[in-house]
Amino acid sequence: MGAAQGDDRYEKIRVEAVERLALIDTPSEERFDRITRLAREIFAVPVAEINFIDDHQQFTKSPQFDGHGASIERSDSFCEVTIQRPELTVVPDATTDPRFAHRKPVWDERHIRFYAGRPLSLGDDMRVGTLCLVDSKPREFDAEQQRLLDEMGSWVERELQETADRDRAAEVQQRLLPRDQPSWPDYDLAGVCLPAKNVGGDFYSWHGSETGIEFTLADVMGKGTAGAIMAAAVRTAFQARTGDDVVAAIERVNAQLADDLDQIGGFATLVHGVIDIPTGRLDYADAGHGLTVLVRADGTFTRLEATGLPIGIVADGLWTRGEAVLGAGDRLISFTDGLLDLFDGTLECLPEVARMVREAEGPQDAVARVARLTASSRTVGDDVTVVVVGRR
Repeated sequence: MGAAQGDDRYEKIRVEAVERLALIDTPSEERFDRITRLAREIFAVPVAEINFIDDHQQFTKSPQFDGHGASIERSDSFCEVTIQRPELTVVPDATTDPRFAHRKPVWDERHIRFYAGRPLSLGDDMRVGTLCLVDSKPREFDAEQQRLLDEMGSWVERELQETADRDRAAEVQQRLLPRDQPSWPDYDLAGVCLPAKNVGGDFYSWHGSETGIEFTLADVMGKGTAGAIMAAAVRTAFQARTGDDVVAAIERVNAQLADDLDQIGGFATLVHGVIDIPTGRLDYADAGHGLTVLVRADGTFTRLEATGLPIGIVADGLWTRGEAVLGAGDRLISFTDGLLDLFDGTLECLPEVARMVREAEGPQDAVARVARLTASSRTVGDDVTVVVVGRR
């Protein structure tokens, strides 16, 4: 895109790209730290940094040190100059360069003299930050060193592109989740999927007709992109079998995906059910999931048992139909085991889960409580996905 400095439109888009990366004010990551460690060794400099620059600050993503702030004012930054051009910026002695001589890092305790910065771009020359080298002594930087710094910058850009791709995948995955509830006068339904990483192996889906509410919740073994890809395949397979008997649907999905799951050594636990709207009768089949709880209006609850193995374990698995009835005031919650990890990680916490559902104002409030609990937890290492159905 190569816009000149002062192009307000370019700068606005550039800052938006930085914000989409969501790396400002985040902890250190080994994937970046290994690059700056190697750069220090290769170029024999005391400082090598990966910095990102938004509209007012420079944030040092790598390295980060306890007790030292990771941000400085953009006006004090050398890298603020580097992102204005697509090529490397090399400063043998900052005290003799009018672009830098007045900047605070030159005369404060850092005493920066030598600087070499390689702009980091995302597509269309959208320069979001830098890989830079710093020394407190003046020095030269020959053509071969510049070539090598450029190659290491490409390495950082690949890491950034992976981040951008994951963010896009996460956006797509969230967009594929059901948003609107069909018109069911006596029922409310809500769900949430909170991946431990950008994308995850959980999903939920639902749809309805005049007489039935059909829903699926699944937990595919594996996290991140691999889990998300397989989850998408499971989701699509069930959508192609809308209206099938619940047991037949699982049998056919398993037959379709068993080879693929076997190839990656994976499997999926899930529950697939249909609620008859007039009567509240639930027909379901559970493939090794066992995390569906019927919370009665009086506060008592029942866990619906699993009725068969996870899909992908064997090609000709056996599943049976389970039944339950949602009465007026009852609520059904189905969830992945990431929710248990927010408590004690075992089924012993089911009374707490049931109480949370019962005390909520409705399904929307119940999933909102799960989202708040997930956000406040420092130990969540698994995806958390929940569907709640309530009958008025």
